[in-house]
Amino acid sequence: MLCVLNCSQINVERVEDLDSICEELLGMPLLLRVWAEHIQTNEFSASEVKWEGDLALLVDTSHPMIRPDLEKGLERCRKILQSRGLFCLQIDFGPAITKWLKTVFPRGCCTLSSIRSHKARLYITNFRKPEHCFDCNAIWYLFFGPCWVVSAPFYKLYRRLKCCDIIISPMTNIVRRTFLPSGKVVEITR
Repeated sequence: MLCVLNCSQINVERVEDLDSICEELLGMPLLLRVWAEHIQTNEFSASEVKWEGDLALLVDTSHPMIRPDLEKGLERCRKILQSRGLFCLQIDFGPAITKWLKTVFPRGCCTLSSIRSHKARLYITNFRKPEHCFDCNAIWYLFFGPCWVVSAPFYKLYRRLKCCDIIISPMTNIVRRTFLPSGKVVEITR
């Protein structure tokens, strides 16, 4: 039985389910709705520029920089599923979106900026998707160190023993396109 829990997780129970997912993923473009945020603060004038919103990400899964990794990850999932193991395939477009946003919103010489992208991951699993609350930067470790030291290693060990996490992070260039009233598709560089 094929089940989509929410916008980012697809549950599979049998090899046939995984085969139909492979056929769908590799046979047509993948449309994802992602959320991104950009905050830029000027140190001298204390002005802040903030942009956040939903983006539609259309992924060409036949692209030569995406398809081989995707096929390899799906084949690995197939082997795990055939041996009755648990897996979670994570396709993470966050790093590519962050890289693209840094080119769209360049950082000036006297500015501090942060860029975040959320909901840019797609999970195919027969277990459950991982909790990303333990994937934080060094500042979080500093402030919440004792809590992290007590809980994170146990969760990561449990996760490693229970299922096989497969992570794919395609780093292809993102191209921004728009349609003109005439129907012509135009690539926008900025």
